[in-house]
Amino acid sequence: MSNSFKKIKNIIEQEQPFGKFLLDSSFYLAHRHDLHESEPLEEHIKLVNDYLSLIVESNNLDTTIDKLIEDFLKLNKFEEYQIEFLGEKLKLFFCRTIIFHDLGKINPNFQGDALKMNNSKFKSKIIPNYVLKTHHSKLGSYIYIVKHFKEVILSGLNGKEQQICLFFILFLSYPILKHHGSKLLNIDSKTIFFDNNELEVMKSFLKNYQIELPNQLSILAADTLTEKHLVNKFFEPFKTNKIVGHFPLYALTRLNFSLLTASDYLATSHYMNQKSIDSLGLIDKDLREKVIRAAANSHSYNSEAYHLAISDYKVNNPLDKSGDNLNLIRKNMAIELLRNIRNNTHQNLFYLEAPTGGGKTNLSMLAIAELLKEHEVINKVFYVFPFTTLITQTHKSILKTLNLTENEVSLLHSKAGFQSNQDPNSEEKEDGKYGQEKKDFISNLFVHYPFCLLTHIRFFDILKTNEKETNYLFHRLANSIVVIDELQSYSPIHWDKMLYFIQNYSKAFNVKFILMSATLPRIDKLKLPLENKPVFTDLLPNAKQYFTNPNFAERVTFRFDYRDSTLEMSELSDIVIEKSRGYLTQNQSKGIFTIIEFIFKKSATEFEEAIDSRFFDEILVLSGTILEPRRKEIINKLKNAKNRDKKILLITTQVVEAGVDIDMDLGFKNVSLIDSDEQLAGRVNRNVKKKNCEVYLFQINKPGILYKNDRRYTVTRDKISKEEHEDILKTKDFKKLYDLVFERIDLQNNMGGIENFKTYHEYIERLDYQNVHDKFKLIDNRNLSIFVPLSIPISIEDETGETENIFSETELKFLRNNNIFPENGCLNGALVWDLYLKMNDNKGGVNNYTEKAISRKIIGGIIGKYTFSIFYTDKIKAALKGFSNPKKDFEDYLYLENHQLVYDYEKGLIESKIESVDNCIL
Repeated sequence: MSNSFKKIKNIIEQEQPFGKFLLDSSFYLAHRHDLHESEPLEEHIKLVNDYLSLIVESNNLDTTIDKLIEDFLKLNKFEEYQIEFLGEKLKLFFCRTIIFHDLGKINPNFQGDALKMNNSKFKSKIIPNYVLKTHHSKLGSYIYIVKHFKEVILSGLNGKEQQICLFFILFLSYPILKHHGSKLLNIDSKTIFFDNNELEVMKSFLKNYQIELPNQLSILAADTLTEKHLVNKFFEPFKTNKIVGHFPLYALTRLNFSLLTASDYLATSHYMNQKSIDSLGLIDKDLREKVIRAAANSHSYNSEAYHLAISDYKVNNPLDKSGDNLNLIRKNMAIELLRNIRNNTHQNLFYLEAPTGGGKTNLSMLAIAELLKEHEVINKVFYVFPFTTLITQTHKSILKTLNLTENEVSLLHSKAGFQSNQDPNSEEKEDGKYGQEKKDFISNLFVHYPFCLLTHIRFFDILKTNEKETNYLFHRLANSIVVIDELQSYSPIHWDKMLYFIQNYSKAFNVKFILMSATLPRIDKLKLPLENKPVFTDLLPNAKQYFTNPNFAERVTFRFDYRDSTLEMSELSDIVIEKSRGYLTQNQSKGIFTIIEFIFKKSATEFEEAIDSRFFDEILVLSGTILEPRRKEIINKLKNAKNRDKKILLITTQVVEAGVDIDMDLGFKNVSLIDSDEQLAGRVNRNVKKKNCEVYLFQINKPGILYKNDRRYTVTRDKISKEEHEDILKTKDFKKLYDLVFERIDLQNNMGGIENFKTYHEYIERLDYQNVHDKFKLIDNRNLSIFVPLSIPISIEDETGETENIFSETELKFLRNNNIFPENGCLNGALVWDLYLKMNDNKGGVNNYTEKAISRKIIGGIIGKYTFSIFYTDKIKAALKGFSNPKKDFEDYLYLENHQLVYDYEKGLIESKIESVDNCIL
């Protein structure tokens, strides 16, 4: 029955002009601008309707809305014939929330106020000390409720049908009430929409809209909105499960809020900038064909795989180790994936498990191309990563493999800065200084790009947030492909919530999810109260044969010689040098890249001080306190072929585990989580071309300090023997670990009297938006951001010896416009910070909201290059305060003015200079 209700564009077309509904409609204004004529309310409403139609049609959202309404009615036990006509009504109410959302702007104080509309026709009608002040959202919500309550009361519906409609109207009025707030907050039986004084005033506006209240509506509709016991009449069925909301109502209210705020914003921007928004950044026919062609030809084995996948070619598994066999296996994986996805394109949930070195990213792009080929309705792709480093790497790969341009890919993370579609060398003439940037600002805000690479925090916020700006993107989920990489990086405490949202959004929004990792937790094994058990299709169902193939399985040998030993740093230093020297002898090699990973930065610093530097040509340090430009320098140096004859030691923390594309020869690691140990091994012999590559596990720091709340650690400690630990790493059979973790999650979810998934599901059922958001935080730690006012190079040497820009042309142009110029190829961080503070001083800077937002976005990307973040503790903050300048600290940033005393560009934060620091810096 989905998509059987009237389309949104047809509902809009059949709506009465407001001139026939609102008296003197032409008198009212919606917006004003100093440079052009004020905008009539009627014109704004028409623009909102136009953008609503554009968004819904472009994203095929009618199907999604119909599906959610249908599921909502089915949950409430309505018969098929009832669903048909009730669904039409509910969809009309849904659409009218957006159409009607600004009707409260007839408030004379809003019209006449000099800071609002300054409408001369209402100057004499301004009411001092008015209960509504100059606000319009409450009045708009009231008008919407009363008009539609009246329609329902007089419609002749039976008791249950009438109740579900009134209930739906009440909930769908809430986005109107909150559309100028920062959040969609909770609605419950304690909610009082309007106080009695407001209600009496708002009743008087009904005559403007030619609404007459019948007696029964006067009590039922009007007073209900203030009197708590009458409000409870509407909420009691909800609380007692006579009316069931669950996911359909939760998603409908958020989708309504997303469409309302997005349509309103785009329409307002259209008027303010006198420019239409003509592109929503979707995959069109030309781009679709380009991606499909590019994926097939990006690698020689991809091209062969496309031809062989449709033949009777039998996938084989050569066991001899060689570069040719490695590429043959990669080709075989591509063939198997193509066959499986072609046989299962109707499915929405996929697993992609492949060994390190097998080319998961390339395989995922083949899957994307096949899904785009089979489903014209799919018109956007999201890549989701746990680390910004993975975003950077995949950005380069996706541009090359799928033949995409920068204008077709958005990067959405805290350090991404402002993305521009313009030629940075062009002079803007159409609209002064900020002409093109205003268009770019809309594209950035709404992510109007067909491909989006974003962090897992940003993505899952889109799925569950109550915050307005992030919710702008919610409607873009529909008819998309979502690739979630490195699934094991997410804490098991949230795996059940992830599965719940993935399952529900895949069905209601037609999202194709691809979950991938080399150590993939099969989260569908969790026992959740889902209507239907989720069915995932394995794109490589025979992945085990690839993991055990010597070309992958013998890529790295785990060594447990020192796992349970108590080592001093000097002893560990001797071992690292001894094993590195032994590798050179065995391989008759001039150079070696050795990596050693610690849990905490403090231990990494102690080891760096203890190591005898005479053996290694260079010692590099990579931690969470290293600035982004230096991180890029290190990675580029390690990837540059001309350095392969050098002896290089990389001392690091866990920031290197997933997302750093380097190829080391020998590894040492402080034992921690089993899958974390495997991730470090993924940085060793990454290209599977070398011999005698080993990873030694040792223990300096106790992993329980950091992982005490991670179920993988407690299960390993309590249930897995040393021998089983070693066997899992050798055989890559992580199922043994994850099955035990799933058992514990299921056990906790079946317990009463504690907070678990049942509790979380109740938040969704009750539309408790705040708790749905707050109780699902992938990273639940407060961070402290440190700004280091160093001089940073504007460009560095890339992995091939060419120039790589650290600052974009947009950023350099912005700094030049603010009189900040490079000196000796570097930019002074102190000047950048002073500009940042000036821009955040509300007394100065540009006055236009859009221009200010653009400037803040650009400067945000710039200061990210000078900033690192650490876990917040009072001790660390107090210690670092001694090196900061309190007068220049801002919000959550510490300005490390005396950085030369405690910070080194190449080594990061120097803990030995800080007394009594907690051991939790990574």
